[in-house]
Amino acid sequence: MSPYKDGEVFETYCDKDYDRHTYKMVLKNGKAIVYDNYELMRYHWYQQRAHLSHVEVLDAKQTTAGKGF
Repeated sequence: MSPYKDGEVFETYCDKDYDRHTYKMVLKNGKAIVYDNYELMRYHWYQQRAHLSHVEVLDAKQTTAGKGF
């Protein structure tokens, strides 16, 4: 049973790890919140959806593993 009362569904389109990206949640008042955790962004999307303008998927996270000294 879905924990969301209005029947809205958050679609997942890929089985790959969504934490490879950064997400910018933009509210209708212009305020923006950036998340680097997909599940946390998704949770807050449901909490704030009445005030939400949109969510932007930002460039993939850059890793420095194996680079440098």
